Amino acid sequence: MSTTAEPVRTVHRVPTSDGQALHVEQVAPPTADDRSPGVLLLPGLFSDTRFFLGPDGRGPAAALLAEGHICYLAAFRGHGPGDPGPGRSADWNVDTYVRHDVPDLLRAVGALHPGPLFLLAHSMAGYVALAALATRPELQQRLAAVVTVASAVNDYSDGGIRKRAHLTFAAAVSRLLGRFPARALRQGRHDEPAGLMRQLAAWAPRGAFRSADGNTDYWAQLAAVTLPVLVVVGAADTFHASPARARRLADHLGEAAELRVLGRSTGLGWDPGHVDILRGARADAEVMPRLTAWMRAAASRGGA
Repeated sequence: MSTTAEPVRTVHRVPTSDGQALHVEQVAPPTADDRSPGVLLLPGLFSDTRFFLGPDGRGPAAALLAEGHICYLAAFRGHGPGDPGPGRSADWNVDTYVRHDVPDLLRAVGALHPGPLFLLAHSMAGYVALAALATRPELQQRLAAVVTVASAVNDYSDGGIRKRAHLTFAAAVSRLLGRFPARALRQGRHDEPAGLMRQLAAWAPRGAFRSADGNTDYWAQLAAVTLPVLVVVGAADTFHASPARARRLADHLGEAAELRVLGRSTGLGWDPGHVDILRGARADAEVMPRLTAWMRAAASRGGA
């Protein structure tokens, strides 16, 4: 029988500035105290908190807990336990996450956590988080650093005809049904609203990164992000993200950003794709130690 103490779990409901509520599960090692580093974990499209920590206790958060981090597992609206799914009456999009969900999560978790706090985001959540920090620069004071994994704005620069067909199909089906049926199509745990899918598809022809009404150019706003940012992508991630587009993001963020393309050429035993860069035994053994080491170094440089 194992004598290892179980993490301490606390569930929070975070009210948003537009009248919604978001699910956050705080998971702390038994030895945690007020000086322990914390990580706000944001999942990407079609995902929820189980992406980072499954019911079996496995996932990227397990590696963070083992290193003494307190994890804050967050879910965007519609993705928490008991949340109503998207429909025609709940047509949120990227702008909703940028203006409400991410800022309200950062304020709430920042108030809960007294020690240094990091943000680790996967896929879509990475560039959504950066846009929120850029348009609300005061939020950066709550963080020691940011890690984005497999995050790159959709465009047609790679992926070819298959990507064009995929995005066109997603937008059309979403318009017809009022949501994108990710569960039925076995693409993830959660359906997504039509407005979100339309916005992602609209960016692709020009590689744009802007609000749905066109009034806010998130790409231009990213110059306001001055926090240390680690941009991580797998060498075999060639559809949803890619090394080339991740490099473009890191270069655009400037001197505070560092790019790491992880794969065999950088000492890994395989070339990761979009999901297995964080999920699975190989990611636990080879990727997560690199991320936690970078966060420790960033906290040390910042005096956190």
